[in-house]
Amino acid sequence: MNFIQFITTRRFLKHFGISLLISLILGWITLSLLKQYTKHGSSIEVPNLVGLSSQEISQMEDLEDFELLVVDSVYDYEKPGGMIVTQDPQPKSKVKSGRTIYLSMVAFVPEQVKMPALNDLSLRQAKALLQTYGLKLGSVKSIPDPAKNAVLQVTYKGRSIQPGAMIRKGSVIDLFIGSGSGGTEAQIPFLIGKSRREAISEIIRLGMVTGEEIYNGNSDSTNARVYLQEPFYVYGLKIPLSSTINLTYRSDESFDFESYIRSLEIDTIKVDSTSQ
Repeated sequence: MNFIQFITTRRFLKHFGISLLISLILGWITLSLLKQYTKHGSSIEVPNLVGLSSQEISQMEDLEDFELLVVDSVYDYEKPGGMIVTQDPQPKSKVKSGRTIYLSMVAFVPEQVKMPALNDLSLRQAKALLQTYGLKLGSVKSIPDPAKNAVLQVTYKGRSIQPGAMIRKGSVIDLFIGSGSGGTEAQIPFLIGKSRREAISEIIRLGMVTGEEIYNGNSDSTNARVYLQEPFYVYGLKIPLSSTINLTYRSDESFDFESYIRSLEIDTIKVDSTSQ
């Protein structure tokens, strides 16, 4: 019996038909299970999470069909920490249940950067370098110095900041630049009895820098007045511009500053105590 005769026999056709039927049944079962597993033809809408806080998202009940994954965080001082800024897939997209939504949120802690070295740079160079490091230029004040427009002092919140110091990205940096005229020294200011704001304002006006600040007793920034300064005031004694002046405070509620000022050496201090 040749091959043609064999495939035309009733026995072959019977077994071939049974095999074909079994294959069709197995294929239908496989496709049905696969369709059920992949949820073919069913979809749900992606909710809009942008602008919501992490706490608000944790209280949402319609997120049970999604997996949430934070893949990036960026600091934005204008937005609260934990706020969602981007999402993927986009809101109102049609996706299958169980889909992962990738989120980017505002970081709770700002990124830290190293303070760049700005001294002796021109104002234009300093401004460009601050932008490169993600820092902001604050006030720019001129102080007497032959180096016109050269950066002489760099301060952060009224205090000198050194290159390499870690600082929050987006911080505001103030600069003191040379006016192109004047000397390089200034008289040590008499700061005893002045409030913290008055003392720091005078230090800045003279082209100097506030150094270490110590609060004694129950003094704080609201009631503090200068009790000690370093270097101490001596009439006629000058120090270089950009010098650091350290301050020690006491509370004006528990200390008699007028008597204290009068008790200081009159020969070395020429100041009108009534103005303190």
